[in-house]
Amino acid sequence: MTAPQDVAATPATAQRQTALREWRSLAMRVGISLALVLWLAWRIDLSALSRRLLTMDGLWVALAFVTVLAAVLVSAWKWGLILKARAHPLPYWRLVRHYFVGLFFNNVLPTTVGGDAVRAWETSKDTGEIAQAVASVVTERLIAGVALGVTALLGLPFVAFSPQLLGLVLIFLLVDVALVALFLFPKIAVGIVGKLVPPRMAGLHAAITETVLVVRATLKNRALFIKVALYSIVFQILVAAVNACIFNAMGVAVSLAQCVIFTPMIFTVTMLPISLSGLGVREAAYWYFFSQVGVTQADAVAASLAFFVIVGISSLPGALLFSFKRPTTLAASA
Repeated sequence: MTAPQDVAATPATAQRQTALREWRSLAMRVGISLALVLWLAWRIDLSALSRRLLTMDGLWVALAFVTVLAAVLVSAWKWGLILKARAHPLPYWRLVRHYFVGLFFNNVLPTTVGGDAVRAWETSKDTGEIAQAVASVVTERLIAGVALGVTALLGLPFVAFSPQLLGLVLIFLLVDVALVALFLFPKIAVGIVGKLVPPRMAGLHAAITETVLVVRATLKNRALFIKVALYSIVFQILVAAVNACIFNAMGVAVSLAQCVIFTPMIFTVTMLPISLSGLGVREAAYWYFFSQVGVTQADAVAASLAFFVIVGISSLPGALLFSFKRPTTLAASA
């Protein structure tokens, strides 16, 4: 008589355990972010920090906003190449719309993949294929991960670098490549995709497996991989240029080449799922890396906060675009 109850209780128990693990993970990320923020506040000169933020040059700040827009436009284009290669092309401005929506949710959700999940879900409404939509986002992220390390390496010829700095860049290049290579392991690949598949489909192993197969098939397209990787490097250089604009706005002597070296390494660290949207980790990484070229603690943290605010403001159109009514499907051609 108790067997049916036991069978019925099993899914509910599993669901509670999953929810508990998610809450524990969130609590850990909040704790790490809070601890790092408090530690940074204790160590730096808060008056110098506020002074830097309040006296930034308006023209350089405006240029930083323009550069963020350029980075979004490039990233939407390279993402579109993947969808086109999978026979699901979308109009360019549709891609830009989805990218802004994803960028907005990346800034408001407590994870680094939340915006990607929203972007994938919005795209699936246009393509009618959830696996293809999710796979396009995952593939773009994986190729961009390789581009992080390569971009840092490209900045070295333009600065006087030490063997230690060269070693650091090479280590991060290997880390970026290794993170992408982890996708070759079935359990890890399924875990990554599982975070992007809509919750109502999370239990459908077949859908997740299909997505993983699509990603792997796309990565084997060498011509596409190279093309998207090159656009990803351009994107990373533009992101580095945002930091260069911020340092110029604060009157701090940091070159574009130095930003090209350090920015990819900073965002490699920030991608680690150990904090609340990178809060605290990002500021500590700015502090550590830019101190290598003489930037003070207050200036490095100020640059980090300015970057976060500028990108956050730039992502606000995504909230408006997301709220607009739109058709559930779209017949598109490239």
